[in-house]
Amino acid sequence: MRELFFSECRHFRNAALIFAAAHLLLQLFVNRLFDLLQLRYEPHMIALAVYMLAALAFAMVQFGAYRQPSRWLWLLHRPLARLAIFGAIAAASGALIVFAVGLPALLTVLCTDWLSTRVVDARHYLLVLELVLLTMTAWLAGSYVSLSGRRSAILVLLLPLLLMGHLASGYVMLAPSALCLALLVYIAYGAFKPDRTAPPSGAALAATAAPLLIGFYLALTWAGSMMYQNGLMLAGVHPLNRALSPAGGFTESTRSEGPALFLRGLTSATDPQALQWRRQIALTGIVNFEPSIRQYPVRHQLGNLDTLRLTDEARHIEWTFSHDAMLFMGRDLYTMQPRGVLGAKGMGDHTPFSAVPLPGDGPYLLLPHELMARDATSGAVHSLLKLRAPETLAREPMEAGDVWYVITNLRLIAFARPAPGAALQETYSIALPQAFSSLDRIDIAALLDGALVSFSFGGDMITGGSEASQVIMLVDAAGHAREVARRELAHDFPALFEHHDWWVSPVLHHLLALPDALLDKGRILDRAKTRYSNLLDRARPDDVVIAALLAALLSALGGYYWLRGARVTVLRRAAWLAACLLLGPPALACLMVLQARPPVFLKSSTPAAVLLAAS
Repeated sequence: MRELFFSECRHFRNAALIFAAAHLLLQLFVNRLFDLLQLRYEPHMIALAVYMLAALAFAMVQFGAYRQPSRWLWLLHRPLARLAIFGAIAAASGALIVFAVGLPALLTVLCTDWLSTRVVDARHYLLVLELVLLTMTAWLAGSYVSLSGRRSAILVLLLPLLLMGHLASGYVMLAPSALCLALLVYIAYGAFKPDRTAPPSGAALAATAAPLLIGFYLALTWAGSMMYQNGLMLAGVHPLNRALSPAGGFTESTRSEGPALFLRGLTSATDPQALQWRRQIALTGIVNFEPSIRQYPVRHQLGNLDTLRLTDEARHIEWTFSHDAMLFMGRDLYTMQPRGVLGAKGMGDHTPFSAVPLPGDGPYLLLPHELMARDATSGAVHSLLKLRAPETLAREPMEAGDVWYVITNLRLIAFARPAPGAALQETYSIALPQAFSSLDRIDIAALLDGALVSFSFGGDMITGGSEASQVIMLVDAAGHAREVARRELAHDFPALFEHHDWWVSPVLHHLLALPDALLDKGRILDRAKTRYSNLLDRARPDDVVIAALLAALLSALGGYYWLRGARVTVLRRAAWLAACLLLGPPALACLMVLQARPPVFLKSSTPAAVLLAAS
């Protein structure tokens, strides 16, 4: 085993040296142009995808040579156990990945930490570890794809890709990454056997089927959605791709100008003053805004939801937020020397922030339950508004004349313009008529004796959200609000498309929605919710439920037909049919990949046309 380990390392030694050197130089070059560790998560995701593709290519080249019949016999027929052979190759590949990917990344973080004044936190060292784990996971997926001989096995790679989409704490994400790595080790080892064409059995079959099920589910939902929407575009009837939006729907509502939206909403108003309001709306200015925040950064998260950096042009200081200290660390823009800290009370203050802040437009700093403002002249930071949890801030103030408007997950709050350095004084507030997650826009029209406020919902309708509407509230001169009109918004898409990710497989849909509900990703929650369970709690129309039942039944029938005549035990046949019935079309696709059909023997009297078709 030791000799095989060193042999494999020597085989790819030159390639690993070249990759490591190029990797290190490229990282140092990019880090010279940008602060690599403080970039938003999108560039990090692209870079991580490149690493995983490189590991996938490495596995395909490595096992593409080994799987040749003569070399496969030479590899496996030696005085070593199969586990020892696989362990030696996997350990050598892991060492090469650590050397070519992990070591340059670690050197870049260390150089940034020791040789510069840029902010480096513990989460950046965790990012190196996570990078190595996901790259090794991609290598295992490539190994399985190469050894299994099935093109559809590439869907296994979607399992580690799913881990990249969660902006949770790095300490929390290490556990699922390790579990994913362990699962793919077991799957790849199951394919590492003398007869590579033999299907897996027992626990190896269940382990192999799990990532394939998720992969087929995502492929079916994504491909189905793209094909359907492209078909609508080609026909010129896609609601989001038409010059004229469907009447009465969400697309029309979100694209409408303020006066037109108010006039549509007031058509159902029965108040005697409705006619007077319509006349005033055409003459008054309308303020339009929407929530600017749906998710806050989480402490120690691996990716950056936003660039947490402030620039003080007058003092030539760049402030970068540190998750470890929960303070902004200053650096001189000219000399690159440290320039102190910026805490919750301003420059030079070491009071840590209560949560990771988001820089807003202008001088604002937004925390989940507090709005703060930074004075550019004095460098002080003062609190403008404090909310009582679980009420969460959803945007920086919208200034409209002498009134400031703030949106939370529970209400719209109006404030009088404050004096410099003073806290906001509430004038009135309106409870959101529907869930915050569905809120699309708010329009406010000033009247002679008050204001009309239009709440437009339906932002999550396209993904299976509940019914949406436009609600118009009247705020009188005393600040009291009452509902004066409500208009239901029509669906722009059929229900089967809006809920397609559910009826294809309700069980897998709930399984993939669990991480959003279990992980703290900083999402702003709806009223009375303690976790983000929107995808789990949505009501499903009757026709969508019927479609889910039909898909499950057809999958079970397809599984029965596929297994007809196959040499499988009664228990495995029953397990496959139960999986098709419970998990729907993804289970059927998984069955067709993992369970080969029995060969069809043609008779000598078979017509030539049938023989040609069979060939």
